[in-house]
Parts: sequence; C-alpha cells; structure tokens
Amino acid sequence: MEEKAQQLLHSLRKFRKLADINLSFNGYKRSEIIMLFIIHQENNKNEKEITISQLSSALKITSPSVTQVINVLEKDGVVKRINDKEDGRIVRIALTEKGASLTKEILQKIEEKYIHLVQYLGDKKSDQLISLLQEVSDYFVRNKWDETN
Repeated sequence: MEEKAQQLLHSLRKFRKLADINLSFNGYKRSEIIMLFIIHQENNKNEKEITISQLSSALKITSPSVTQVINVLEKDGVVKRINDKEDGRIVRIALTEKGASLTKEILQKIEEKYIHLVQYLGDKKSDQLISLLQEVSDYFVRNKWDETN
C-alpha cells in the first residue's frame, strides 16, 4: 500500500509540474495568468471590479503578494487600477483591452489543449478521468491536512 501511495504522490507531483509548465504563456508566469483569470472571472460576474483584498482572499495569499503581481501586470499594460467611485480609498483592478484580449487568447489555448486531451483519451477514458479527479478532489476537501493526520 505504501508503494501505491508513493507512486500516486509521484504522479501528482509530476502532473503539478506539467501544469506549471503548460500554464505559462508568452512570458507570463503561472501566478500572473491565474491572477488574470480571476480578475476576468470576477469582473464578468460583478458590476464592480475586484479589489486587491478580494484577489488576496480568492488566491489565499497576502495582499502584498497580490500587489507585487498586479504591479508587474500593470507595468505590462494588461491591468489597470481604478479608484472606487463611492469610496476613494478603495482601489479596484480591471483588465485593459490588451489584458482582456490576452486572457481570452490564453483561455482558448487551454480549451484547445483539453479538447485534444479528450480526443487522445477518448470518451470512456475521459469520463473515467473526470470521475477519478472529482473523487480525489472530494477526498482532499473532506480530509484537509492538519497536525492530527
């Protein structure tokens, strides 16, 4: 059983490394792309743009860490800071036209990769993979890591 656990751990680590490699695009790091995705997603479902603290909460990282990434993205012209109309102390983050176009392009590339994966695996194996990944996700949600386990 320990050997199976080690094999599973190795496979998951390998998968994570591949995900990091595959989620870099045109010189943008994984963290920057994820930030763009969250800004895109949140700004599409809400009337107001997202704040640094909301990004921090969504990503489960500190506000200064979010600010560092936002500074890089702003310097590159893919995001912009907007002062809140109701409370000038609040700064909101929005995608620029360049950022929206970049995010759309990245999302299309990711979708293409997964379409090719489904074609490669076929319907049956794709369904099995979806089911297993959901089961693994459910397991880790129910069995959060803490000092007792």
